[in-house]
Amino acid sequence: MDIKNDTSAYENISPSGMTHKSIKGKSAAATAVVLITAAVIIALAAAVIILAVKLNNTSKPVKHEYLYSDFIPAVNNRVYDFYNEGDSIILEDGYFGQIRLHAYSNVPKPTYNYDNLVFENNRYQYYENGVPVSKTGIDVSYHQENIDWEAVAADGIEFAILRVGYRGYESGQLNLDERFENYIEGAQAAGIDAGVYFYSQAVSVEEAIEEAEFVLKSIDDYRITYPVIFDWELPEDENARTRDMHPDTLTECAAAFCDTVADAGYIPMVYAGKRQALLKMDMSRLAGYDFWYPQYKDGFDIPEFNYDFQIWQYASDGKVNGINGGVDMNICFVDYTTTPRGRY
Repeated sequence: MDIKNDTSAYENISPSGMTHKSIKGKSAAATAVVLITAAVIIALAAAVIILAVKLNNTSKPVKHEYLYSDFIPAVNNRVYDFYNEGDSIILEDGYFGQIRLHAYSNVPKPTYNYDNLVFENNRYQYYENGVPVSKTGIDVSYHQENIDWEAVAADGIEFAILRVGYRGYESGQLNLDERFENYIEGAQAAGIDAGVYFYSQAVSVEEAIEEAEFVLKSIDDYRITYPVIFDWELPEDENARTRDMHPDTLTECAAAFCDTVADAGYIPMVYAGKRQALLKMDMSRLAGYDFWYPQYKDGFDIPEFNYDFQIWQYASDGKVNGINGGVDMNICFVDYTTTPRGRY
């Protein structure tokens, strides 16, 4: 029905719903149009208000009842200096240039004096009172192919972090690194201390726990003195199932993995670069876990990470006897073999 042209429907209806024979057709129609228009405006306004309330509620940070927080106080028992409230971190961004981030006051800062960091023979050493106190290590996966572990040990490598496995970034399938067993048996026979990492592509806490349990089963027959590490990275492939990971979800995956590892008696650790740690993770939530930080040197550099870490991966092109081609080099500032926080 065309309201503008047909007034018969309104000629006997008043705003109160009562009939009035004295109201003529055109006047009644005009009054009805006004009423309908007003009703529509009121309905739209109410809808806008309801939508605004919903959007406001969904934009607020979700308060999580964390299921995996019990381990943090047990591990984070060292003495730290914290950032002051209001301090900030300046981060270089490829698009914006320098950007400013709020610094957590409850996340420990590095305590190292980098004047004691020495780069010699293409390897870093950290000294205290003129004595080297750091450990020199490598991390490897099947890409390194055949390794002569006796030659590696003779070249001064004290620890090795071995990839125990990975989750497919498209399939989501769990896989054992095809050389893991060969590597760990060779490293331990040569007297090299071992830690392990799992290349995670978990998209939920349940998957992170599944990964941790996979790792624990895979390492049960071996002596693991260095940490068991959660290594989540964002693949460049646009089909990766992790492309749209929310920071809260990623943080909870890391915590779930680490707490599962800790419950089994191992030392948990998180691996993440600067941008991922500062922009994609809640460092306050993960402050109780040890941290493995990658930043490759350019000549002699000091690490640029603003929070505490125990292992620094400083090169991907290291040269070590017994390994063909380049290998990742690491310096560890903690002697995990004498630190009473692990399984052994």
